[in-house]
Amino acid sequence: MAINIKALLANGLLELCEEIPLESITIRQLLDKTGVSRQTFYNHFQDKNDLIQYIYLEKIIPRYNNANTEIDFYESLLDTFKRMKKYHVFMKQACLMEDQNCLRDYIFDHCKQFDLEWHQHLYGDKPMPQALRFATEYHATASSSMTLSWILSDMPASCEEMALLITKMRGIGMEKLFADVKNGYNPYQNKD
Repeated sequence: MAINIKALLANGLLELCEEIPLESITIRQLLDKTGVSRQTFYNHFQDKNDLIQYIYLEKIIPRYNNANTEIDFYESLLDTFKRMKKYHVFMKQACLMEDQNCLRDYIFDHCKQFDLEWHQHLYGDKPMPQALRFATEYHATASSSMTLSWILSDMPASCEEMALLITKMRGIGMEKLFADVKNGYNPYQNKD
C-alpha cells in the first residue's frame, strides 16, 4: 500500500497546530513530526500556505471541488460547517494568518470561482445574465465574510443555524434570476 504523502503532511500539520500556533510551525518541525524529507515536502507543496490550502480543500470543503456541480447546497454547506467545527483550532489560526497566498484570500477566491462555475453549469449552455453573475459574486463574498466572522468569533451559532441562514440569504431574489434555468431550478430553495 502506497503512502499518501500529502495526507501524511496534512495530518501532521493538523496535529502540530493543536500544540504550537500554526503561524509559528516551521517546515522543519513538520518534517520532524512526519519523517518526510525536505525534498519530498517540496515535491508536493510550494510552501506551508500551499499545504494549508490543501487541508482546506481536502478536509474542510471536499464537496465544493470544481468537478462537483451536482450538489445540494444546504447539505454541502452544513457538512462544511461541521468540518470547520471539527478543525476549529486549525481554521481559526489559518484565517488569522495574513501572508501572501493566505487561506482567508483563498476562501474568497475559491468560493466566488466555484459559485460562478456552478451557476453557469445550472444555467446551461448560454452565458448567464449579468444580473445573475453579479448576484453570484455578491452572495459568494457575503457568505465567505460571514463564515470567516463565525470562525474567528469561535462559532457562536450552530452549524445548522449557519447553513440555514446562509442558504436562505442566498435564495433572496434568486428565483427570478434562475427562472430561465433548466427546469426552473433554484439551488437555494427554502430549507425549513
